[in-house]
Amino acid sequence: MKPVLSASALREGEMTACEVDGVSVLVCRVNGAFHAVANRCSHARQVLTEGKLNGHELTCPLHGARFDVRTGRHLAPPATEPIKTFPVSVQGDQICVEVTQEDKPRRPQFGPLY
Repeated sequence: MKPVLSASALREGEMTACEVDGVSVLVCRVNGAFHAVANRCSHARQVLTEGKLNGHELTCPLHGARFDVRTGRHLAPPATEPIKTFPVSVQGDQICVEVTQEDKPRRPQFGPLY
């Protein structure tokens, strides 16, 4: 788990994007609990930072797809797939998020040029 920001920096009902090992993660505070999800919509890959957070429901700013930040489950079309969630813990005043090797972006591989 990596510390991403101070718990006191995020008020109730707020969200902020953080970079964790090359992965853009959206951290949300809802009902005193912290949740972390991928900062991209599963429908059109739109950044969710500019979306709306209403309780546990996150709405994509592009086409209005909605997701539950607790589970990543899609709640409304046009999305048909969930978004990735990440484990979160609070250590002292630090919000920590865990990103696995599989979550990290793959490096491009180039073969021999002939």
